[in-house]
Amino acid sequence: GFGFALRYDTPAVDAISCSVPVARLTGEHEARIVAVMREMRMKIESLLSPASGAPDWR
Repeated sequence: GFGFALRYDTPAVDAISCSVPVARLTGEHEARIVAVMREMRMKIESLLSPASGAPDWR
């Protein structure tokens, strides 16, 4: 599986993750998953940063 901490708070308390069956995982597939998850993390962090005025759901 793959996981990325969401860094909009310190210390990080939230994360996103993705599980993939090993039988279906190729090097190309792994690279694509990591790239997309990294992109999504950046989008989430920018939308939920304290500076954005997002509510604290915790």
